[in-house]
Amino acid sequence: MLGVMLFALLTPPFGLRAYLEARAADQAQAARVISSFGRPVGAILKLPVTARGFAQAPRSPLDGIRGKGSWLMIFDGDWNDPDADRAAAIVDSAVRADLSHLYIRVADSRHHFYGATALQDLLPIAHAHGLSIIGWIEPMLDDPTADTADALAAAQFEEQGQRLDGLALTIEGNSTSDPNVGQYLSGIRGGITGMNRLGDRYLLIASTLPLPYDHPGYAYATMSRYCQVFAPMVYWRATGLPQYSGADGTRAYVDQVFQQFRDPGVNPYQRPLTITAQTYDAAPEYGTPGAPPADEIVTSMNETRAQGGISWSYYRLANADNGVTGDEQQAITAYPFWQRYHGGGIAAKALIALPDQPVAY
Repeated sequence: MLGVMLFALLTPPFGLRAYLEARAADQAQAARVISSFGRPVGAILKLPVTARGFAQAPRSPLDGIRGKGSWLMIFDGDWNDPDADRAAAIVDSAVRADLSHLYIRVADSRHHFYGATALQDLLPIAHAHGLSIIGWIEPMLDDPTADTADALAAAQFEEQGQRLDGLALTIEGNSTSDPNVGQYLSGIRGGITGMNRLGDRYLLIASTLPLPYDHPGYAYATMSRYCQVFAPMVYWRATGLPQYSGADGTRAYVDQVFQQFRDPGVNPYQRPLTITAQTYDAAPEYGTPGAPPADEIVTSMNETRAQGGISWSYYRLANADNGVTGDEQQAITAYPFWQRYHGGGIAAKALIALPDQPVAY
């Protein structure tokens, strides 16, 4: 664990995420997330896990991430047995918090697709209550074919007729450049030997480093071709720079992210952005101490809307290890925009782009 901590401290501003995830994996059996937003267990409204079948109406793939969302880490070994109460608690908390979608970690390169038991419990009840579930995957891309197989297995998992509403692919592993990224994403779209393709319309979200100009070898343009939306990790306090603290600093950092993603060299197909905001304390990685206060959270949402972002989410759900605070969650829930989404039509265009084909929405 000392090695993991050292790695975290040497790789700002995203090393803390790896450190938190490593700690959470070690503690998974001992500290399970029961009430995701810090509500007492006794206050949980038990939702019927045998709810009537949910008929998913035809809609645009992007509808899966409209509104406000959050990220929940579930590791291999953390949800081995059916747990209807846990699923009900998560869904109930998310609905009451005015969230429309959750990113659930279901696969990584070491453990492959391990999230079937969690999805078996979550998908039917979440969909019955209008909550989208996005499968969150962290591929290292040392073996793009194996990582592709994990993504396809997650996307094609089905329970009571329900499947994931999309995949969020966090590209920050050992390989973040081509040809590995292109092989991975093209395999997800087109299929690999023995596994069916997901096709052009399936929702793929590129969860990326936030400032493209700081990462010139990163395969942003390839992700722009294959993914319908970018979800950069906008952790302004993790920079440790004083100019990115306070409401004005938050606004400046969010603006910088949007400005760089408008560059045709970065985002040639002009994919929209959904921001993944910071709600954790970045002090352990030499970031600005303290979780972002409510005014910074609200500013990040306001500026995301002002800059044309299609939605907003935060990393990460409350638990015993540096998750969202009560004040942050109150500000998120009370935010008067991006309220839970109830509608959607059929997108007329395929959302994967050919190399010479611009895409309009």
